[in-house]
Amino acid sequence: MRKSRAIALTAAAGALAVVGTAAPAYAATSPASICDSGYSVIDSKSLSSSPAATTYLLWNGSTNCVVTIRGTAGGATLMHAKVKVEGGSWKVDEGDYTSYAGPVRVAAAGKCVMWGGGINEASYTSGWEHCG
Repeated sequence: MRKSRAIALTAAAGALAVVGTAAPAYAATSPASICDSGYSVIDSKSLSSSPAATTYLLWNGSTNCVVTIRGTAGGATLMHAKVKVEGGSWKVDEGDYTSYAGPVRVAAAGKCVMWGGGINEASYTSGWEHCG
């Protein structure tokens, strides 16, 4: 009887340990943490979709960075982030992601950029802006 109780208690303790180490609830990732230190958000666009997302444009003094971040984590969903500097071609990250697309970066000191992002059918593309 003691042996079976000890086994039952050990099994219960093991189950509690597994429950206690479950993954934490989703916390939205900050745009600056995705682009790396030194970047600050200079613009953003909310995307009306299900699930909701926001595309961010960041700047570090010489380079622009774009990320699209879901409001809540979930199953993989088609997302993209893109940026283009005057005279250049689009830099794009597109795929099925659970939390964010990007980062995509372009050196843009003294030039204008177009930027955007999307999730499912909702998307945004800016005009030429943030010239500097």
